[in-house]
Amino acid sequence: MTEIANSPPKFCAPRSAKNRTYSLRAAPPHSVPGEIDPRVAAVAAARGAGDLESFFNPNFKASMPDPSRLADMQVAAARFAKAVEAGESIGLIGDYDVDGATSSAIVIRFLRMLGHEKVVWRIPHRIRDGYGPNTRLVDEIAAVGASLLVILDSGTAAIEPVARARSLELDVLIIDHHEAGETLPDAVLVNPKRPDEDRSLDYLCTAGLAFLFAVAVMRELRVTGFFERKAMTPPDIRGLLGLVALGTVADVVPLVGLNRAYVALGLPRMGDIAGIRALVDATGEQNFTPVSCGFVFGPCINAAGRIDDMSLGAELLVTEDPKRAEFLALQLHEMNQERQKMQKLAVQSAKDAVVETGQDTGTGVIVLHDENWHPGVVGLVAAKVREAFDKPAIIIGNSGKGSCRSVDGYNIGENVIAAYQAGLLVKGGGHAAAAGLTLDAPKLDALRAFMNASITGFEPPAVAVDFLMECGALQPDLVEAFDKLAPFGQGNPKPRIGVIGGFVRKVQILKSLHVKAWLSGSEGDTVILLFNAIGTPLGDQLSRSEGKQVDVVGVAEVSTYGGVTSVVLKPEDVFFGVDAHAQAYAA
Repeated sequence: MTEIANSPPKFCAPRSAKNRTYSLRAAPPHSVPGEIDPRVAAVAAARGAGDLESFFNPNFKASMPDPSRLADMQVAAARFAKAVEAGESIGLIGDYDVDGATSSAIVIRFLRMLGHEKVVWRIPHRIRDGYGPNTRLVDEIAAVGASLLVILDSGTAAIEPVARARSLELDVLIIDHHEAGETLPDAVLVNPKRPDEDRSLDYLCTAGLAFLFAVAVMRELRVTGFFERKAMTPPDIRGLLGLVALGTVADVVPLVGLNRAYVALGLPRMGDIAGIRALVDATGEQNFTPVSCGFVFGPCINAAGRIDDMSLGAELLVTEDPKRAEFLALQLHEMNQERQKMQKLAVQSAKDAVVETGQDTGTGVIVLHDENWHPGVVGLVAAKVREAFDKPAIIIGNSGKGSCRSVDGYNIGENVIAAYQAGLLVKGGGHAAAAGLTLDAPKLDALRAFMNASITGFEPPAVAVDFLMECGALQPDLVEAFDKLAPFGQGNPKPRIGVIGGFVRKVQILKSLHVKAWLSGSEGDTVILLFNAIGTPLGDQLSRSEGKQVDVVGVAEVSTYGGVTSVVLKPEDVFFGVDAHAQAYAA
């Protein structure tokens, strides 16, 4: 078997079908843990894993940083502990996504573990309230007698709502992971992206920060003698790790460092939560994995925030009543099925519109508006359109509310902010990969022109390949060995493998949607399978590639059919060379 490592990739064309170039990651000097395949260790080292022993064997205690390294964490923990000791009423405002729901549930369950039941919580409604806390929610919490307000997964930019809370004599704690502006609210703010932070923990979502906060509060309560006075055994807060794992995966933050430990150690504990057990029964999904978190459990909880009221999703994660959990889980599962139908129709409509408006060819930013698209699904539609056409996508739905998804190297948030500053948007903001906006419909063409001008001359950066092999050399044992790199997700994807030196021996179209091809090379055959490919530029080109020389970059999976185990490569990109027969004749 020929494996090509630590050498520049030599593909059959200068650029891929997606107009990309690729580079092979090089592993620095590293030691190989005894039970790990050296090829797998090399991939981890090349990705910057550092201590490979800890990487492959995550340990909770070894991975946990001192929470007080975050600015104001100790102040926040002391104020919260004081409220628990004094029996104060605590108010909580979360957010309408899975990170907001899980972080809210973590804090509420933590209070329950401490025997503190005086808590009132609210989740903003996506359509009625918009993002973040507002004065109405603050007033509701103040009206029930709360003296402490905790804001989770938002609040860093909530200057006015926090000022309102302070005028009502509420102390305010904020635990958030969103970017901070120049002006901060009058609150105790725990955020690894504060201007005075070193950002070493800026990859954490709010669920992960909420767990660190619970650790800090536990330490504070031990110091003050709380447990001795209450004759309580300190609770084992590791039971909250299942919520941390779910929030971390669903918020698509990098699965590196502490997040990797959170997910590896939290997945087996997801069944500790009554609401998640109820979702297992409602959905039929029995496994707790990053895939089930990202594509089954997370979307069910998110569906409430997308098309209804996220309080339902948060309540599912808070309740201990099996009957209530069962009712909520079934309701959320039905909502998610409704969301899937809405999304499917919107995605197809958007893809058709891309072609009809001529935005499927050339470079540029896809910009579409349709009042029939629900604001709760436009982000999902934008991701699908971006994936299908390999171009940044801005999808704007009902009431002009839109969502944006980008390709590597193009900072869509920066350009959306520039469009807002140019007077083309009612609202706009975001980061490199994603953004949100509100548009007045008459300015659609001007926005499209502005975004297309912003991408003029853009060259996508080289994409990293983890492993390079001759066609036919990829075998099940290596693909299975790569599972040691799990949990996979954002920041730690499945290895990207380059298969070179093949030609397309046969192409088959499956169900008028998918493209399957058999590649032949010097070391045998490699099978590739591209799903939902027909109608996309890459899929259509691959469907006509029989007889051509190709190199493929993708992710491999092991498949067993009829007792035979083999490898299937799922392409992300393809290099198309000359006709293989013409090349042989010329030789």
